[in-house]
Amino acid sequence: ADLQKLLDDEREQQRALRAAVLHHFPAGTRVTRPLGGYFVWVELPAGHDSLALHRAALAEGISLAPGPLFSVGGDFRACLRLNGGQPWTPTLARAIARLAGA
Repeated sequence: ADLQKLLDDEREQQRALRAAVLHHFPAGTRVTRPLGGYFVWVELPAGHDSLALHRAALAEGISLAPGPLFSVGGDFRACLRLNGGQPWTPTLARAIARLAGA
């Protein structure tokens, strides 16, 4: 029962995160639907740079992992990874909206 509650909570947290990203980020943004784990991958539309977004996010006190961090060759500049493993709160909802504005 405890494991099922944890899995249900994780799915709801990821659903809320995905919905917020799709609502606030530019049209054409794509978001993964993970089958397990806490992380959600976001692919920004062409012309957006996750490294620049990472710098702007840090200035706002928001943490994200830019795609090139996961590539030896610096690929995936339009991608970023967000942690969906924490309870969804109004503070996180505001952070996603601020992140989209950066």
